[in-house]
Amino acid sequence: MSASARQDLLVEEYGLIDDPRERFQIIVETAGGGAATLLETERTEENLVPGCVSKVWLAVRPQAGGSVEVVIESESPALAGVAALFCRVYSGSSPAEIVSTAPDFIERLGIDRFLTPTRARGLKRLREMLVERARALEDAAG
Repeated sequence: MSASARQDLLVEEYGLIDDPRERFQIIVETAGGGAATLLETERTEENLVPGCVSKVWLAVRPQAGGSVEVVIESESPALAGVAALFCRVYSGSSPAEIVSTAPDFIERLGIDRFLTPTRARGLKRLREMLVERARALEDAAG
């Protein structure tokens, strides 16, 4: 399944909740359940997303067949929930697909309405760092 199709599925699943505030609360409370966690060796300064008020770490793990696993952890429950959705959308994708697929689920689910400007900047920086890591993997693959 493509990243775009995974986004559509997320929007379909969470879109069943009509009230945007309730939807956001459910994302925060449940999205991270069962998500992969960072290894202690991945909790490094290099994996820390700059520009976030709370600590957010990003690891991009190459997988067999050219896909990657995206693992994000945050000390903030709100960001952890949204980060888990990033992981669901992008894990299993190729680096090229990560680069070309914008996280439009944030707007489509109305998540952006409930983010402080600081958290919104943090998510933007998270996306930028994810794209940088994906491009580096593309370059390394030749």
